[in-house]
Amino acid sequence: MNRTSRRTLMACILFAASLTPAPTLAQGCTQCQDNTAATPPKTQAAYRHAIILLTATASSLFVGSLFLFKRHR
Repeated sequence: MNRTSRRTLMACILFAASLTPAPTLAQGCTQCQDNTAATPPKTQAAYRHAIILLTATASSLFVGSLFLFKRHR
């Protein structure tokens, strides 16, 4: 990619990002916290492990895709 096409791509990305609506505040956080507090300790531990597993999976997919795209160049 030459310098002009990179600048055009970045300008398009920034323009598209400016068109997205402002993020809204989720109400589910307090509901999840209340629901989790009402569950037994084993279930709470399972939730904590699931969150860590999902975070690790998403992170590895992101890093793996970055590695593949960088290597492809």
